[in-house]
Amino acid sequence: MVTESERDLDACADAPPERTARARNPRGQGERLREEILRAAGGLLEEVGSEDALSLRAVAREVGIATPSIYRHFSDKTELVWAVLEEHYERLAALMAEADASAPAGDPLERLRSQLRAYCRFAVANPAKYRLMCETWQTPVDEERLHGHPAGLLLRGLSRALTRCEEAGWRVRGTRAEAPHLLWCALHGRVTLWQVMPRRKDTARLDRFVDELLGLLLER
Repeated sequence: MVTESERDLDACADAPPERTARARNPRGQGERLREEILRAAGGLLEEVGSEDALSLRAVAREVGIATPSIYRHFSDKTELVWAVLEEHYERLAALMAEADASAPAGDPLERLRSQLRAYCRFAVANPAKYRLMCETWQTPVDEERLHGHPAGLLLRGLSRALTRCEEAGWRVRGTRAEAPHLLWCALHGRVTLWQVMPRRKDTARLDRFVDELLGLLLER
């Protein structure tokens, strides 16, 4: 386990030198470099599995730049890690929104069901990305900064879907504020077991789980 003092030492080692004014990148070059940094960081995160173990020097070495160049695009390692995760959360949120739009507009329960099934399909089709999103150990931050975590895209989408169900006469069992987290935890747990257990991979089992989950969470 990395101690606080060790983390501080690593932060000092990776800290940028005193900043000076720099010339603006040619048009498009800065964005390309940012994307290269994200790709390198994502690949390394898949290997090391945690923010603490990710070395900015290693990221810079992968891209072929000096470590301080990273700080021109990301204020710290946490911002870099979140940016890597954000790309995948945005893709997941977009797929869930597409599934929502494909369901009957007047049936909020079916729209939510379609979103949850889309979540499962994404996790099954993208196991490496999914592990990166849900199994990367991340450094704790204060509550204010936590509100900006890319997982908020997922939780806010689930909350809106539940609100539509409530407006249509469905009642959420349990604590309403925890309901989006409950849905996410249940889906993640079921998908993880589906992936690792030694049985035939039939996604219909995940569809049935979604049906059972909604039956337990919502009532009229």
